[in-house]
Amino acid sequence: DARPGAARDRLLCCLALHEHLTALQMAGLAVPWMRPRIWWVLAAVMGVVPLLLGFALGSSLHQYLSATGLFVMLIAAVREQKPAWGIGALAVGFAAHNAVAIGLAAMSPVAAAACMPDGAGYLAAQLEWIRTGADPEYDWVNWVPAHLHLLLGMTFMALVSMGLLVLVQGMYEVDLMNFYVGNVIAQSDSSAIALFAGWHPWSVIRGFCYVLLTYEVASLSLSLWSGRTLSTRRARAIRWGAALAFFALDMAVKWSTLDVVRSALHANLAP
Repeated sequence: DARPGAARDRLLCCLALHEHLTALQMAGLAVPWMRPRIWWVLAAVMGVVPLLLGFALGSSLHQYLSATGLFVMLIAAVREQKPAWGIGALAVGFAAHNAVAIGLAAMSPVAAAACMPDGAGYLAAQLEWIRTGADPEYDWVNWVPAHLHLLLGMTFMALVSMGLLVLVQGMYEVDLMNFYVGNVIAQSDSSAIALFAGWHPWSVIRGFCYVLLTYEVASLSLSLWSGRTLSTRRARAIRWGAALAFFALDMAVKWSTLDVVRSALHANLAP
């Protein structure tokens, strides 16, 4: 082809093809491990083993390692068009991480503080709220706009990183909660009340919202990068609808149970 610019067009086509293939190859790294008996164990390992290493070393690097491991599993599920596997891996990985992190924070707060950045500050703010009810974070004038800003920010972060940045931020956010809940358990009469009220019900609902959102936006992002159709419009609409429904439920539950949760935590604190 002797047309002006033909060589440039061929080069751009080659570069685009290379980017598409690279995205698909990266997404295929964990595909060989996609077996029912292995996948969920692997997700739990990704959530727990880096945490134990970080706890032993006094480092928060585990948050990046766990996020990266779950990310590889996520995009493998996206590539294979298995939303239940991708969403399930994130849910299992974070749940296992949270359970172990809460236990570590309850048993050894000082060591846990070293590997859960800003956890001590968050704990202090939450204890002040539990005891006095005073915290600007829980004033609806502040938290409603903050929730909307978080939704938009997380969506953008997921789009530009295929979900990786959301998982890194998610690990940081849940460790704030885990450190706080572990310490509240150690200072309370009933561990069960401290656990289920401390990990606020609206925060649990929010977790489901962002797990769904992360999978869906990662799927859209990989589809754009790879040039492949990775989901039907109907399936995308269902996942978007479910994520936004959880988002609305998060806000409704927080609005209606905020004082009930605080009162339960306050009454449960040991003298």
